[in-house]
Amino acid sequence: MKISKEHEYLLETVKIWFNHPEQVSHYSDELLLGPTTAEKYLLDLLDREGTVLDIGCGGGRISVYLANQGYHVTGLDVSRELLSVAREYSERNNQNIHFVQTEGTSLPFPDDEFDVLIAFKILCYIPTRELRSEAFKEYFRVLKPGGTCIITQHIVPEEYIEEAKDEYFQSHPAATFEIIEEGDNFPLGSGYVHWFTHSDLLSEVNSTDFVLDIFESDVNYGDTGHLRLIMLRKPQSAL
Repeated sequence: MKISKEHEYLLETVKIWFNHPEQVSHYSDELLLGPTTAEKYLLDLLDREGTVLDIGCGGGRISVYLANQGYHVTGLDVSRELLSVAREYSERNNQNIHFVQTEGTSLPFPDDEFDVLIAFKILCYIPTRELRSEAFKEYFRVLKPGGTCIITQHIVPEEYIEEAKDEYFQSHPAATFEIIEEGDNFPLGSGYVHWFTHSDLLSEVNSTDFVLDIFESDVNYGDTGHLRLIMLRKPQSAL
């Protein structure tokens, strides 16, 4: 699909947000925590070797953890500032992780390149269901047949969706964009975020070419129940 000027604007707000010093500090502080219990549940299901693409790698929290486990990791992010943090963190851990700054949803890799693709809490920063569908197509393309895609994503209860249209949303320059969809939000007037409900997220995942193996709540892993844990598989043979 052709990326519209409105898409570009919303994606730019996300990039600005994740280059902000407060965000860089926040994600830097998280580095030593490693994966959460819920994230580790998904990561422990992976084979113990192979190539991994970590999309939305931020400061390298998951990338470095996986590299320390023996995986060959490539990390992608929109934020140059966070990638600088990630490179430094990787070097401190004596890891040679390839970090790449990217724009939009196109992935700068050939077909069938990776064994595993990770996308933790990033779908909400891709505006419109159509563009998220394009992102899933790219995830599918760069994974090897039989490869695994693991995703986490926050959700909100159905009754909270209308609250996305708060005073910050109403006063935001993008509030009147034609591409704005139900659940789109600008927290504190800042970068774009899409609020998913359980059913919306499941619908989007089921609309991909992946086989859905896991779709469950993080409540089983000591958390709030507001995060969904997803494991997708690319079939061995082409669809």
